[in-house]
Amino acid sequence: MAMGLQMSGQHHRWVYVITGDGELNEGNIWEAAMLIGKYKPSNLIAIVDRNNIQIDGPTEVVMPLEDLRGKFESFGWYVLEIDGNDPEAVVDACNMAKAIVEKPVVIIAHTIPGKGVDFMEYDFHWHGVAPNHEQATQALKEIHTMQGKIRSEAA
Repeated sequence: MAMGLQMSGQHHRWVYVITGDGELNEGNIWEAAMLIGKYKPSNLIAIVDRNNIQIDGPTEVVMPLEDLRGKFESFGWYVLEIDGNDPEAVVDACNMAKAIVEKPVVIIAHTIPGKGVDFMEYDFHWHGVAPNHEQATQALKEIHTMQGKIRSEAA
């Protein structure tokens, strides 16, 4: 889509691709990354949720990805790394990416899976599993109170 828009002169339209780090195990992702690196559509912004887990376990155990920055750079991408749990950092990075006109941009958003819920944080077993009613109630209470640091009417 990004290449089609660029070829048709619609440089003001942006294409966003969001992928998890576990998806980077797929060969078609790297084929696309190489193709984009070659043709350099500057209207493409990819965001990688770098939470270091996938359904089968930690990404670095299942299929190591590091040096992730170096891999994208070697394919001709401009790389930004941010705290993906900070919404302002995500917005700022997307705005900064629009200023990069000579190559595609990938934002590696380092995130903590289950952030704010003590029994879910960093636990790959929750990846793709829904909490039961009691667990969901507890999770929402922890999120609303910042793990008990503040009082909340919603809790």
